[in-house]
Amino acid sequence: MGEEHHGAWWTPDAPDLRVPGSLTRTEDGWRLSLIGTLMVNSGGGDGLRLVPPHTIWGSCQGVPYTLLECFLEHDVQGPDTSATHIPSDQWTMAWRVGQLVRGGEITESTRFSVAEFEITGLPTWWPPSGLRGPQARAGSYTAPDDVTIPLDDGTISIGVRENRLFGRRVRSLRERVVVRAHRGAGFTLDEVEREIVGPMRALVAIGVNEPVSVFNLRVVPEGHLTEDGRPRFFAVDPHNGEAPEEPWPSLHAPLPLSPSLHDLPSFIPAWLKLARRCSVPLEAVEPRRRSGSLQLQLLEIVNAAETLHRTLHVEPTEHPLAQRVRDALKDSGGFTSAERRNVHDAVKMFVGITLEKRLLALAEELGPDVREWLLNSTAAPWAFVTARIRNALSHGFTAPDETHEDPGALAGALYVTEAVITLRLLIEAGLPSGPALTAQLGRHPGMRSLAQQSIADWPALAHRINPDQWPQPEPEPEHTSDDESAPSDGGHETPQLAPDDLQPPTP
Repeated sequence: MGEEHHGAWWTPDAPDLRVPGSLTRTEDGWRLSLIGTLMVNSGGGDGLRLVPPHTIWGSCQGVPYTLLECFLEHDVQGPDTSATHIPSDQWTMAWRVGQLVRGGEITESTRFSVAEFEITGLPTWWPPSGLRGPQARAGSYTAPDDVTIPLDDGTISIGVRENRLFGRRVRSLRERVVVRAHRGAGFTLDEVEREIVGPMRALVAIGVNEPVSVFNLRVVPEGHLTEDGRPRFFAVDPHNGEAPEEPWPSLHAPLPLSPSLHDLPSFIPAWLKLARRCSVPLEAVEPRRRSGSLQLQLLEIVNAAETLHRTLHVEPTEHPLAQRVRDALKDSGGFTSAERRNVHDAVKMFVGITLEKRLLALAEELGPDVREWLLNSTAAPWAFVTARIRNALSHGFTAPDETHEDPGALAGALYVTEAVITLRLLIEAGLPSGPALTAQLGRHPGMRSLAQQSIADWPALAHRINPDQWPQPEPEPEHTSDDESAPSDGGHETPQLAPDDLQPPTP
């Protein structure tokens, strides 16, 4: 698809009013520049744009387009100042486009029966894929069979497609790994992204341990078939030019944080269901290029951990101790109902499920083997320190220990919490835990560096925050020579390996 497309554009509720304009790809999406006026509610005359997004239809060289989630960035009034409520070519409009569909006219409520897409990194993640790049002089080749997994409301399949190049001097073969989802009741574009595309993209990104992108997303509206009975695909935000470059596989399949081929029929449906419930934690830990300060990133990750615990656990509805305190205040007199209610809420929060308890529960649910491998008997102080830092940053209370300003503590809490959420999601979806998982984690460079991290001493940080609750950690025993008869001044100390530097698991 080219850089710029010229055509006519209109709104679904006014198809007869068409204005010329150009559609241009930008760094973060698309931009529509019009010479004329679309009769839509574009906000007040004082420049306020607090209006719902619009849908715009268009045609460029006979190809229909649908632009969804369009926001008016600005409009410029021409010489005719009276043309404010009637169509006029004396105005120009610039729209920011959120999503583009090529091939048909649809609305946000249009339902699709089939969605097909590719993901960078999927050929590395997908076990049956035999080729790892183009093969010259292509000969006989048979692609592996598709793996079709039944869902409650449809099916999802992963299969290999072949691209062959025949020329006078060159013959080559390249594999494409494609995901196809089918639902009898259909789904909207938002549901495709939220329930199919997003969870699969996150799963592949976690598996290959780097950001990935979705491309060649195509959908089939319900009842749209061609003359020969084949489905009529609409392209959703087609990629500009060639497909994105595949990341170079740093690990060989099976990847450490990916299910085995044997477990896929049960893992994929469970993962998709879990993603519907835990969209916020999944979005927080999906490998991607992060932005913002270390403090903001930490707040996002720890808040996602709290959300994950609340989602996976039933919150208590009764608080006996808080109710007893409230009844005692009522019997004693001298307190208003509002004061008794405030004391009841304070006691409930103090003795209830605190953030520290939630973080510790997530770590314990990883299983003793994985928890010990990752946190090395420091789960309790890690949960205490991380909760303290989040509360200090989020609520702004004075913290004399200044742990929330310690770069090592911030980085350690960020990446360890991210790892706990990631592993908790995978185990909840069915990834086998125990010694088998710790053996796989040993092959994961990011996880291995976290298990050996040295920038955040959790017991020492906990002692700095609250010396009464956390005792001074004992110093590690010094290494001495095994030969006790060797002279103290002439022996050589056994060299000690420095711990690995902290390597974030995601870019």
